[in-house]
Amino acid sequence: MRDGVTTRRTKGAICVLRFHYSCHPDRDLKWVETERRKYTSQADWDREQEIIDEAGGGELVFAEILTKYWRKIVIEDPNWRPDYEFKCEGGFDHGKANPAALLRAYHDFDGAIIYAGEYYQPGREIWQHVPVMTQMKDFSRMDPIIADRSIFDAENQQQSQTPGHAAERAKTLSDLYEEGGIENMIPFGGDRSDVSFVRRLHQHWADLENREPTVKIVCPKGMYAEQPVPGLYHWGCPNLLWELMNTRHVKLTAQQLLFRNASEAIVDKDNHARDAMKYHLMSYPEPGVKSVDRRIAERYTAAAKKDPTAAVLQYQQIVAEEQEAEPDPRGVYYGRNLRRRIQEALRKRAQAGDFGWR
Repeated sequence: MRDGVTTRRTKGAICVLRFHYSCHPDRDLKWVETERRKYTSQADWDREQEIIDEAGGGELVFAEILTKYWRKIVIEDPNWRPDYEFKCEGGFDHGKANPAALLRAYHDFDGAIIYAGEYYQPGREIWQHVPVMTQMKDFSRMDPIIADRSIFDAENQQQSQTPGHAAERAKTLSDLYEEGGIENMIPFGGDRSDVSFVRRLHQHWADLENREPTVKIVCPKGMYAEQPVPGLYHWGCPNLLWELMNTRHVKLTAQQLLFRNASEAIVDKDNHARDAMKYHLMSYPEPGVKSVDRRIAERYTAAAKKDPTAAVLQYQQIVAEEQEAEPDPRGVYYGRNLRRRIQEALRKRAQAGDFGWR
């Protein structure tokens, strides 16, 4: 039998061949070293390449990649601020006894996502959350805020609890947030699976030896703590980082592993900021788009550096080309506006009490 190839027979006498990468003549130690960098954890490598089925049970999911590439993923500069034309959106996970978590994200022109602000507070009512949440920097720019769809559900209602006002009819939690002045929340309608979220985030953080991460998190040096630190953070996400650092796979017992492969499921604990991130990240965020005036100015400046006279002659052509490339504001035929049209449809359905996603 060739090295790297093993065989076994099932109880039904079916022959099963197993091929390890070492059976391939080109898969040498140099290949292993290069390929291993593409995996965000040792457990992922062991499961997929070393064929160790039980690898990953109970393992920390993001801690290894965050620790190794902290300086690439985490923006520690306290003076970091986004470009004024970066797209700005949010993710929100409602909580009462558990923390309510709001994240503010910026999308740069290349499609990278930067989580830059955070509200994280347990043990409060909606009327207590709203005044603090709306104080977050760039709150008015967050459009939309993608929230757990359960807060739009007619089954989850409560009476308005604003101090000094008589009790009113029961309303959905989203109605209560809107009543307080937060009108830009829409229900998340995508894949809610934590396993899918983990895979998506690992894609953003894959092969960081050779590329920049396409998801970054702002957390100025000294802000991160090894425990939750509730509060409003205009420029920093310490609780999101803490939750990601402590995210674990579910661990199966030795008896369970006799019959099942190691679970990819995620422990359902300390996942409030992580869920807010999931609702946003799994909604297919789009890159920020430069304004037509800015694109014209950048092209003209670049041309002028090469040949000022030619740049003057080309100016009208540059203006015409950039104006022609500007998408129709009605968003009828342009694919990048599809997500916004879907969001508006979801918002209208939620307001009408239509929960057809179930």
